Amino acid sequence: MTRGRILLVEDEPILRYALENDLTEGGYQVTSAPDGAAGLHLMEGRSFDVGLLDLKLPKVDGLTLLEAFRKANPASVAIMMTAYGTVQSAVAAMKAGATDFLMKPFASEDLLTLLQGLLAQRGLPSPPGDSGPVRQFGELLYVSEAMARVVDLLAAVAQSTATVLLQGETGTGKELAARAIHQASDRRGQPLISVACAAIPETLLEAELFGHEKGAFTGAIRERKGRFELAHRGTLFLDEVADMGPAIQAKLMRVLQEKAFERVGGTKTIKTDVRLISATRKRLEDEVLVGRLREDLFYRLKVIPVVLPPLRDRKEDILPLAERFLGKYARPLGKDVRTIAPEACGYLLAHSWPGNVRELEASIQRAVTLTRNPMLTVEDLSADAVPGRASESGLGGQRLPDAMRETERRYLGEVLRNVGGQKQRAAEILGISRKTLWKKMKQLGLE
Repeated sequence: MTRGRILLVEDEPILRYALENDLTEGGYQVTSAPDGAAGLHLMEGRSFDVGLLDLKLPKVDGLTLLEAFRKANPASVAIMMTAYGTVQSAVAAMKAGATDFLMKPFASEDLLTLLQGLLAQRGLPSPPGDSGPVRQFGELLYVSEAMARVVDLLAAVAQSTATVLLQGETGTGKELAARAIHQASDRRGQPLISVACAAIPETLLEAELFGHEKGAFTGAIRERKGRFELAHRGTLFLDEVADMGPAIQAKLMRVLQEKAFERVGGTKTIKTDVRLISATRKRLEDEVLVGRLREDLFYRLKVIPVVLPPLRDRKEDILPLAERFLGKYARPLGKDVRTIAPEACGYLLAHSWPGNVRELEASIQRAVTLTRNPMLTVEDLSADAVPGRASESGLGGQRLPDAMRETERRYLGEVLRNVGGQKQRAAEILGISRKTLWKKMKQLGLE
């Protein structure tokens, strides 16, 4: 499978041949032309995923060619190249529909990384050795097989009314998974009500869930419906369900068993038809053993358990997620930040992300907010590092050259592991040539 079909139009023969060779080795299908007129001819009856077009072309100029390309391939990527770049020419290219703008000379590694990011946003297929096309289920974005298995399970349980327990570390996307289940179910036209159990004091949680009658307690000046009533015929999502106290657990157990409850201070039994999805970062088995969770409620909640993997176990998803967050925050901030530098991609892949997707999103948001660069760099991202984290690496006490060598060895090793040992892919991420990577590996004992 090729990454995509590229129309390359470049009038300098040496550069055209070099780009065609590099792109072909990168897994792309390349059709090239030496001038604008030939480029227009090649567009007739063909479609392309990418247009890589020189701005200054004989016979037909680059902007005219760009307009024709965008008209013929409206969903494709269009990248303009020039050795005579000015702000005015870049603006003109963007107004004509260019996706991005490259100044000559540029490294082939930079072009390949740019293409990877732009095509990933459009969900186009990956070249041999890449992890695959970007897929989406609800708001869950993924490439990895680990998440693909989870999504298959989520899609299957969405067609039932069974109670679902979402488990996973903080920031893995449990609420997004709950929303995806609801949107894929027959209840999608009805309410999805969410309750953050850990954020509500236990004295108020009962009234929040089940409602209260007027005068039930001080301050109850009117009747109020609870979340179970509001979610009738829809879905109720209970986040951090293990943080509920014993009294609430007993009442929740009754609702799950009998589909009925009473408001606080009331005697009228209210029937409810609610699909329950709960989530927890804790091991409920451990909560049962220490007596903090009722055993019967445990079995009611865990009818269908779904475990969302941490980001460190699905690193193929890091760059697509980072690109998504980049687009999400750049546009509202009015920032013309379109991509992530190759060395910054390596930095993202090497980080362990203890805060998972939530930490990644916060890191990209902060970097986009503060950067003055047209692409995110390592400096933009590393400014977000947690103070003191470097001291956890086990390098304390070493001489500076030894510490730097060990850090570089770990970094290269992590990138190589993430790409399955593919040296060409690792070199692209690191922003170096394959030959330089080979020398580094030899020096650091990573052969």
